[in-house]
Amino acid sequence: MTKTTRNTASAAEESFHKHYATIWGEERWETLYRASAYATRYAALVNRYAPQSDCYAVLRSSHAVNQSENGGLTVPGNEIQQLRYPVSRIAGNISENGVVCCVRPLKVDDEKESETTTPSPSTEFPQPRPAPSHLAHLMTHWNLDAASALVASLLGVRPGDSVLDLCAAPGGKSIALAQGLWPGLHADSQTPRGEITGRLVCNEADGKRQKRLSENLNSYLPPQLFKQGHVVVTKIEATQFNSAMNGLLAGSGYDRVLVDAPCSSERHVIHASLKAKQSGNVAPEMANWRAGSSKRLAKTQVELLMTALRVAKVGGRIMYATCSMEPTENDGVIEKMLALVEKERKKGVRWTVQLELGTDDLLAGQLEEWAERTKYGWIVLPNHPGGGRWGPLFFAMVSKVDAR
Repeated sequence: MTKTTRNTASAAEESFHKHYATIWGEERWETLYRASAYATRYAALVNRYAPQSDCYAVLRSSHAVNQSENGGLTVPGNEIQQLRYPVSRIAGNISENGVVCCVRPLKVDDEKESETTTPSPSTEFPQPRPAPSHLAHLMTHWNLDAASALVASLLGVRPGDSVLDLCAAPGGKSIALAQGLWPGLHADSQTPRGEITGRLVCNEADGKRQKRLSENLNSYLPPQLFKQGHVVVTKIEATQFNSAMNGLLAGSGYDRVLVDAPCSSERHVIHASLKAKQSGNVAPEMANWRAGSSKRLAKTQVELLMTALRVAKVGGRIMYATCSMEPTENDGVIEKMLALVEKERKKGVRWTVQLELGTDDLLAGQLEEWAERTKYGWIVLPNHPGGGRWGPLFFAMVSKVDAR
């Protein structure tokens, strides 16, 4: 590494810290940075389209877990726990058919360990495997940040819904959404399957990522969903609402839309930087970081959110999410969207928007165990007092409503 390269990288890192200390305050940023430097803690999203006994057997292959007589999960020594996600009155009580995530409790032996950036082995799950007793050998589970499954759960997908995952790769949230759409196809379902209804469109603009998305979905979801056209994978650039959008439209629109937008992903930048430093190198993610990048990203994010609003039904709901700690990409995007919708109304558009997740006291109380409020939404941070070390993940839910 040349001296010039080292100096440039050092200046970028100094600017990075100064920028986020200005946003969060120096003391808060210090603790937030330290928490972000921990290795990502993973939860296991159970694939309910594969037999749960197979999934639990894979989890058992690394750590003790037993299955109870009624098919539930029992936890010897409290080693593995099932997360309880908040339930919204908007969505109704869909927990029986929705997302199931398992976690292992964090184990911090002493004060010194909590200051390191080395992940504790107790936070990890085995890699997913094909379910041996399933005819299609669907994969057993998906390892992800539990906050990602939280936003999928809050969207409240129900059987028969038309659902769009606008920025779907690599596919974990799409798999979570699908499980609320077709509970009758769950491998351990006791209810009659009946006619398959509903639709899930998973879009990814990047060709390589779209291919990987398609492979992942085919590895986790029942084959008949693809054969009968209930799951569709598209490759559409959704930042401009034009004729290409015809590939996303579904009759009268979508009941639910998830916009998990591309973002600054500061935790990824921090991890890449720390890893590179261990070998005396500079991570390009940190060396190329610039404060102005958020403004460019926010422009794309607003365009994606406006596309989501246009393809949603009146009465539909849109979840906007990022893994950024930058307000420009979070509340700032929601604020710009609100202003643009107001302009559209003045031009004669007959719909408007309402912000959700802030008026339901029961839900807010549950969300506070995960996240903190922002101006327009919520943000899960790895230094949240709840101790989950999840995130960062900002989310805000918008309803599209009749303005006539």
